[in-house]
Amino acid sequence: MRKYLFCLLLCVCSACGGWAQDAAGSGRFTITGQVSTLPDGIVIGLYQSDGQLIVPIVLDTVADGKFIFSDTISSTKPLMLLSSEPDFPSHWLDVWVAPGSQITVTGEDKLLPLWRVESDIAEQQEQNAFQECTRELNREYLTYNVAECGWLRQMQLEHAGDEEFSRLAWAKVDSLRQYSFPLMRTIFKKELDYMVTAPMGRVYMQKLVSYAQMTLAKSFMPYSDEVKALYARLSDILKHTPEGGLAYQYLYPAIAAEVGDEMADGELYDVQGRIHNIAEFKGRYILLDFWSSGCGPCIESLPELEEIAEKYKDVLSVVSISVDSKGQWLSFVEKKQMKGNQWNELRKAGTGLAMSYRVKGYPHYVLIAPGGKIQSVWGGYGKGSLLDKLEEEINVDR
Repeated sequence: MRKYLFCLLLCVCSACGGWAQDAAGSGRFTITGQVSTLPDGIVIGLYQSDGQLIVPIVLDTVADGKFIFSDTISSTKPLMLLSSEPDFPSHWLDVWVAPGSQITVTGEDKLLPLWRVESDIAEQQEQNAFQECTRELNREYLTYNVAECGWLRQMQLEHAGDEEFSRLAWAKVDSLRQYSFPLMRTIFKKELDYMVTAPMGRVYMQKLVSYAQMTLAKSFMPYSDEVKALYARLSDILKHTPEGGLAYQYLYPAIAAEVGDEMADGELYDVQGRIHNIAEFKGRYILLDFWSSGCGPCIESLPELEEIAEKYKDVLSVVSISVDSKGQWLSFVEKKQMKGNQWNELRKAGTGLAMSYRVKGYPHYVLIAPGGKIQSVWGGYGKGSLLDKLEEEINVDR
């Protein structure tokens, strides 16, 4: 049984809103979907990435096996098709759009990431080549993923609060993952082997950054040597692109700050744009809370963090470090009327202090002792878990 809920690095923002229009004169794209086996009423969403979050743009309801999305843009960009309906996997389909593009999506079943995308966009052709090299392996993996999502859905919606069913559901999920996780690692290796000879376009560089970031979790993606070899093949020009620089940071991170080490520090911004350092609170306990607004357990922890800040106000300072983009972070802080030290490095997620403290998922907590040394590091949240943890760790006589 899982005591704590844990949010992966990439989170889905639950609120759906409109998509701001691009500059006047930009071209309109259209995505037309045809999946004849889908029943009427199924909802398909078009999403875009905003740093740590997958943000919904617009939803459409399937009728006669068809759905359609259309909007205006000024440049070529990647978007995602995703559905949270029952019997769909938790993964998405990458769809590149460009001004004036006409895109067709077809499929045979609910395994949405295997649907085929047809367009004349060069990046989509590159994306399709990656899809084809692992298609059959992905089909097997996605079948397990659908079953896993089914158990989690029942636990969260139909049997919320039922501890006995929760234990059963997690047992089923663990059993499924004994098969799906090895398959996932096989898919990683297949793609990495393909990348040895693949063209180094925009999709290639995105894949390289993604794999480089995953090497921080070696048990999850044990192919750091292969990814480093791919990075070494890059030209000097590609190594000095933003993607090349990010890949290098993930592959060759600064020395991690471990329990017993001096705390890592850096420049962080508050909601007014003022610069701060963690060292401002040296001499007190400091609880660092790495979080994202798209992480359910992070949001659930907010009342308990406020309770902790009040309970230990004489000896401890809570520093909440958001990894969201500036706009998403400021909007969420204002919406929730969040109190205390709400800071953000305003860096690419997973770099900076998140890398120094080896943050692999959210929420992630670091407790720093008054002398400035790291006392404890842990991840995940369940109701009461922070209060219990700090009661064990905080000793006003130390």
